[in-house]
Amino acid sequence: MTMLLRWTAFLVAVVCASATQATTVRQMSLSEVIGEAEVIAAARVVAVEPIWDADRGMPFTEVVYSVAAVLKGQTDADQKLSLRFLGGPAPNGLTLSVSGMPVFEVDDRVVLFSARNGKEMICPLVGWWQGVYRFRDDGTVTDYAGRGVVAVDGEAGARLVRTVPAGEPGALTYDEFATLILQEL
Repeated sequence: MTMLLRWTAFLVAVVCASATQATTVRQMSLSEVIGEAEVIAAARVVAVEPIWDADRGMPFTEVVYSVAAVLKGQTDADQKLSLRFLGGPAPNGLTLSVSGMPVFEVDDRVVLFSARNGKEMICPLVGWWQGVYRFRDDGTVTDYAGRGVVAVDGEAGARLVRTVPAGEPGALTYDEFATLILQEL
């Protein structure tokens, strides 16, 4: 099968799946994200590498993190964590972008909620964008949209993250956010 046919077949499959399901990523509470995560880690991005998977005929992006703290699970002996995301440049010059896929840059500081790494073809984060929180320069935590996390509401098992727009005061620090996560474990 030629490269163009593979890409066309993939895009048709994605469009058909989108047409039959209004959403493919369900909204999750923080408790659900924590519960499904195999690894929860505070980390810094040290490398973002495009990878061409010739067997699948698909581009991926390998993101390597230097782990500062592990809240659940374990990383390799060097305190590194590598996650593979569908998407990136292909040898033919085209780039595959996946809507809703978190994007990372070197030196990003994040809290990751990962599961099925290496087994999940599309995204190794629990709930895609719901499985990553970022640090601002002031050490406070934001959600996927850059909103400051100010609280976690609800009973254990149904906790919902409460946020404020970027730039507004009151966001939790990493230590406060980590304490909330550890209380759920």
